[in-house]
Amino acid sequence: MIKFFRHIRQNMITESRTSKYLLYGIGEIILVVIGILIALQINNWNEHSKQNQIEHQYLMALKEEFNHNTLKLKQVIATNKANADNALKISDLMGPETPEITEKEFSKLAMNMTNWEVMYHPNQAVLDEIISSGKLSIFSNATLKFALSSSKGILSRVKFQEEEHSVVRMQVIELMNAKGNAKRMIIDAQGDTFDIKPSKFELGNLQLLQSQELENELMDFILTARYLNQNYYSELKKEIENILELIDKELE
Repeated sequence: MIKFFRHIRQNMITESRTSKYLLYGIGEIILVVIGILIALQINNWNEHSKQNQIEHQYLMALKEEFNHNTLKLKQVIATNKANADNALKISDLMGPETPEITEKEFSKLAMNMTNWEVMYHPNQAVLDEIISSGKLSIFSNATLKFALSSSKGILSRVKFQEEEHSVVRMQVIELMNAKGNAKRMIIDAQGDTFDIKPSKFELGNLQLLQSQELENELMDFILTARYLNQNYYSELKKEIENILELIDKELE
């Protein structure tokens, strides 16, 4: 095409038809510009296609990660509830009178209440990689980008409340160890699982149920556990569900 215009241009010069020569010269320029624009458009389309593919891969990875974390959060919530429920059962038995419960029954309640630490440990490899590498901008949904970037803040608030509850849990354990018979409690609750020999001391653990100090500690234990579930874990659960909903919409 360019050779064709060049041939005509030479003829126009020979014939001194300057105006037509300029017209065809402009035509050549227009063709070149159109070619450049088409090349740029194709390049932009290819780049956009690559970006969409990368975004889709990250969305799928995030969906898997957040689905896994949802299951882990549900397990932590269930564990925390069970711990608090056992603490409440013990609290209901407490008072100055002799409690109507056996040593083994009390030991099982006490061990079930304190055996399992409540800590949510989510997998965040994909999210961390996206944020640290600056690839958060690859997502086209502004609401999703904000939700992903702010999820760390919610998690930090959860961690703070978990630590508060953990401190109370350790205080309950330390109090029962200081005023009770830890060896007997373990054997009564777990049997000979750990090859621990019976205690030679006569002190039992039922007398702990008559301790005002332990009752006070249990109140803190129950309240921090319930507060953790009802306010912090529930907020985190809603945020994860919101992120998963946004991801699903982008994958449609």
